[in-house]
Amino acid sequence: MSLIHTAELHHVVSFDYLVALQRHAAAVALDPPAWMPWNYTTALARLAGEPAPD
Repeated sequence: MSLIHTAELHHVVSFDYLVALQRHAAAVALDPPAWMPWNYTTALARLAGEPAPD
């Protein structure tokens, strides 16, 4: 199964997800499980210093 298909299964816009992975490649390399399609918005919020989305 591809990341794109996995993102679609979790109702994540694949393009936005893949762009986020590229923009934050260093953070993804440090903690790959935090950047799975179902929880990457939490990782983005943590980087921005914001509370995690619901």
